[in-house]
Amino acid sequence: MSSIFLSHSHQDKEFARRLTKDLRKKGHIVWIDEAEIKIGESLIEKIRDGIDSVEYVAAIISKSAVESEWVKKELDLASNREIETKQLVVLPILLDSSVSLPGFLKGKKYADFTDSGKYSTALRALLGTLGPTNLPKSAVNKDDIEELRRELEKVKAQRDFHRRDSERKERLITKRRGPKLQREIKKENREFPEYAAINNAYAFEAGSNPITLQYALHALQKASMTGSHVLDLLLTLENKWQEMENLIEAYVDYVEVEDSGL
Repeated sequence: MSSIFLSHSHQDKEFARRLTKDLRKKGHIVWIDEAEIKIGESLIEKIRDGIDSVEYVAAIISKSAVESEWVKKELDLASNREIETKQLVVLPILLDSSVSLPGFLKGKKYADFTDSGKYSTALRALLGTLGPTNLPKSAVNKDDIEELRRELEKVKAQRDFHRRDSERKERLITKRRGPKLQREIKKENREFPEYAAINNAYAFEAGSNPITLQYALHALQKASMTGSHVLDLLLTLENKWQEMENLIEAYVDYVEVEDSGL
């Protein structure tokens, strides 16, 4: 199992989401930022933490990507880490055949996704670099998955509402994980080792509460029965709806039982 930060331009989000889903189905952990990030916002530390916490940075290279200042920032961070550690970090993913690999990526072997008809072949090559995984045997059936998908849609609807409402407010960013969250992650990983990778990548804090996978699933279940949960208020106050969606979406992809067709 490998952990990957997926660097991409907003214009390539459809491809990025497809690749994220396929990599997760194969047991890998993918860090993907769906938010529209503007240069100058205080999210650089959040991105740096994401890059520092994974094994690989997969850079989706397209015309829009090479023109994106934000992608350039991400690649600078990743390339500095590769130079410092003297280990392979950046994996180029070429999406547009009319674009050359930028800067230090020149000369690197890349995953060739320029031909959409050969997507599966390119994906297998990328998976070969990432290495084998040990997928957990999940007891979750298709009905459970569909229920989770419905709950995820509710989370997305709530997230969108609160995102619009909080555009005028300053976003509160937690730069580092506190000791309380780290202890809770270790505790839950002992109880549910099959989902340790998800908690390690996506667990977050809202207020003083560690939001791990089991806590989030419990909150969703309670909210579906009572119509509310204290977590709703915490997510609103700290604008953490995106983190909540990432956690649940990763779980849904991770336990999905339908065949990917690869």
